[in-house]
Amino acid sequence: MAKPKAAPQKANQNYKPQPIVLTALDGFLLSGALYLPPGPIVTAAPSPAVSRDDNSDLSGGATLKEHVDALTKVVIIGAATATIQDFYYKFAIYLSQELGMIVVTYDNRGIGRSMPGSEQLAFLKAATTHEPLTSGDASAPPLPAKSSSWSKTQEHGSADKAGPGKSSKKNPLVGFQATIVDWALQDLPGVFNYVLERFPHNPTLYVGHSVGGHILPAIDAYYTRNLERVLFVSVTSAHWRHMNSPLFTYWFFYLASPIVNARYGFYPGKTLWGSMEDMPKGCLETWAHWGSFRDYMLGGNPEWKPNFDLFKVPVYSLYFSDDDFSSTSAPRIMKLLPNTLGRCVGIHPVEDLNMKKVGHMGFFFNSCKQKLWQTAVRSWFVDGRALDRDEIKSQAALAGSYARL
Repeated sequence: MAKPKAAPQKANQNYKPQPIVLTALDGFLLSGALYLPPGPIVTAAPSPAVSRDDNSDLSGGATLKEHVDALTKVVIIGAATATIQDFYYKFAIYLSQELGMIVVTYDNRGIGRSMPGSEQLAFLKAATTHEPLTSGDASAPPLPAKSSSWSKTQEHGSADKAGPGKSSKKNPLVGFQATIVDWALQDLPGVFNYVLERFPHNPTLYVGHSVGGHILPAIDAYYTRNLERVLFVSVTSAHWRHMNSPLFTYWFFYLASPIVNARYGFYPGKTLWGSMEDMPKGCLETWAHWGSFRDYMLGGNPEWKPNFDLFKVPVYSLYFSDDDFSSTSAPRIMKLLPNTLGRCVGIHPVEDLNMKKVGHMGFFFNSCKQKLWQTAVRSWFVDGRALDRDEIKSQAALAGSYARL
């Protein structure tokens, strides 16, 4: 008789993740958060019974599939460009508190709390690794608040303008050298290292939102050796000709942004417009450079192609017809992974979900929980089934009817 599936656990809306410090391959400190599920966490399979007459090489280390399935899964969430990890809080709560998974989120360097020279991160890392502390305070301070906009006087104030005895603040991104390639080859492997060190036997899942999906296949397979399945969300091409507004994109990438970067010394997305987050100017320059090629990131970094060709982890890619950036180019990205077993599904929010808008960011809003998280995400991460568009549409309709009861 088949064992019945456990009922979904009720989310603890008051749950607070544990702040963690992750170390990139080059030693840069990244702010992260660890979400632990309720109930027991299984990190080791039962030791297999070994016959005295079995002298095979695998007899001491073979693991049954049912034992692997019993291990608690670990999910890494890779954020979109200039998006802080806090944006994924509700989704991480769902994965951890309702699906019973361990979840790791983080800020890429130069984003959110992962600022250069962060004393709070250095202190917290020292405290958690039992290294000598440089401060007299016996307790670790809380992580710095998420990034906020900076006034012009803060960004460009100098000591003489501030007046005698007054110190002026300067945005820490001014003069900071970082690119999206650093996010791919330094930061992301460091996150996988953290998971491998603490959960070496547990199957790993990955959620890549936008650039979080672009950079995953670039890293060495050594770090993704426990990776079981991948979910891409709005992982589309930002080649300017593929964008919904190509002329605006060309103006933004190649005319306006270089001037803004030169003026501020970083990309002031939040400072000027309150959209996205401030980020290192080198990251915007990488974005624009990739956007000049039809093969996007592989056009900008062709040396990544061997790793893309070797990437074989199953990928389920979801994109949306009302994506403000690029609503049709997700299949182009999937074609850059020729040896991956993948399914790429385009969803029309109005027709398929009876929702006004999802766009590039809306998948992670709580409004998508019933019609996408509890259907497509649960099916892929729990059952290993990638729903097609018709199945998503029918299950979303069913979820909507339950909501009205």
